[in-house]
Amino acid sequence: MKITKIECIPTSSPIAKVQVLSGSVISTINSVVVKMHTDEGITGIAESGDANVWYMGESMDSIMHLINEVFGPKILLGEDPFNVEKIVAKMDYAVKYNNQAKAVIDFALHDIMGKKLGVPVYKLLGGLSNEKIELGFVIGAGTPEELIEEAQKALKAGFHSIKLKVGALPEEKDIANVQALREALGSDVKIMIDANAGWHYYQAMEILKKLEPYRLAYCEQPLPWWDVNGLAALRGQVRIPIFADESAAELKQVMECIEKRAVDGFLIKIPKAGGYLKAQKWVTLAKVAGLPVLCGCLKGSGIEAATQAHFIAATEWMSKHEHENAGVLENHDIFDTVTTKVTNDLAKELPRYENGFMYAPDKPGIGVELNEEVMKKYITPGKKPTVISV
Repeated sequence: MKITKIECIPTSSPIAKVQVLSGSVISTINSVVVKMHTDEGITGIAESGDANVWYMGESMDSIMHLINEVFGPKILLGEDPFNVEKIVAKMDYAVKYNNQAKAVIDFALHDIMGKKLGVPVYKLLGGLSNEKIELGFVIGAGTPEELIEEAQKALKAGFHSIKLKVGALPEEKDIANVQALREALGSDVKIMIDANAGWHYYQAMEILKKLEPYRLAYCEQPLPWWDVNGLAALRGQVRIPIFADESAAELKQVMECIEKRAVDGFLIKIPKAGGYLKAQKWVTLAKVAGLPVLCGCLKGSGIEAATQAHFIAATEWMSKHEHENAGVLENHDIFDTVTTKVTNDLAKELPRYENGFMYAPDKPGIGVELNEEVMKKYITPGKKPTVISV
């Protein structure tokens, strides 16, 4: 089997409820859909997830450029899609960082392999370790009353924990929101916060000390991604566990966080790690250090959600914690896909979400089908799909 053609389609999908993250207003998901064709008629599909320069440092243009000008002609076209280790190594040698672009290629390769072998991707990644993926729910900015209402709806729907976004508001409002949630939800509900790298060291230390009475499960990425020394110092000053997200993308960065004893755990996003192959090595490093790994999610469609679900389902070390792979639900402003059917997603049918659990699709490949009609409707204004072939 050989790769014969690669299509890149830039898409901008609307979000049902506008969100604010790190001060940025998000109303669309800007992602790249990849269709990788083979000489046996099998086509692998993948989606990059939201290409947002403030988080991943990549854009739709940069992802498409690397695929069309570097990965496609120099590495992929004419290659056997089963040679994933070889392909991923060549991408790493050819391009520094840019893990999101590398990941979307890795995902398409695994979709092809699964379809060829007639098995879901989780079978390729080690089999089914986590049949029911326990989920927490992330809530954004708002008044205490709005946050409490949303959190209570999520808990009633079966979700197992609540994460609150902080760092974009004045610190007194963040503290008041955490206090209000704890008082309204009670002492048994697991509450976490995510600062999205929004604080500096002294600010984070002062805020987290004030938040200690509210028994937070952890604080995700309180400091800028580059300040691993600051994370280590902060961890020694506060009684709230510190988890890294933006500080741990490359394998070397994971090692640095471990060696400097900077964190109590990690948040992984499979595109951030560079795809399935690199993510498996990423989690192995954390496991050796005895540190938990939770899976977050980029803003993406049912394709992106299903892609990450296969990794969580297959990775035993990740079966011990709840995850956040509910971004597609947030995008459509729903809590499950059993009672609510979605017809305007890039995936024809969303993965199964029910009672606060997610289930990896069990069809061959990533197990979801691209909705061609919706994709055509959502092609990003001012941008055009591209095709390269042998």
